[in-house]
Amino acid sequence: MEENNTKYIYQEINDNPSRIKIRTSVVNSTWVEVAIADNGVGISQEFQQRIFDPFFITKPIGKGTGMGMSISYQIITEKHGGKLECFSTAGEGTEFIIQITLCLKVHEMV
Repeated sequence: MEENNTKYIYQEINDNPSRIKIRTSVVNSTWVEVAIADNGVGISQEFQQRIFDPFFITKPIGKGTGMGMSISYQIITEKHGGKLECFSTAGEGTEFIIQITLCLKVHEMV
């Protein structure tokens, strides 16, 4: 979103401000969903395929480690048995959808 704002003058930003929208819902009796969307520049198909890869960055060197999305994906999928997906359209924004179970099964140690 920050990158998108550099292209516009104050009045254009004021008329169409950057937004982040967070939505939560119960998918069914066992899953809950959190969706986080923005109206930024979006993410290309090429980058969407790699967004959860460790050390993959889209920012300039020194502006990130490339670990945030990878760690998030690992925590959601491995630790919580959930799902993390990215949907994006160039010029329209990006949405991340997190789904986790309401009741996590605990495996008995033998």
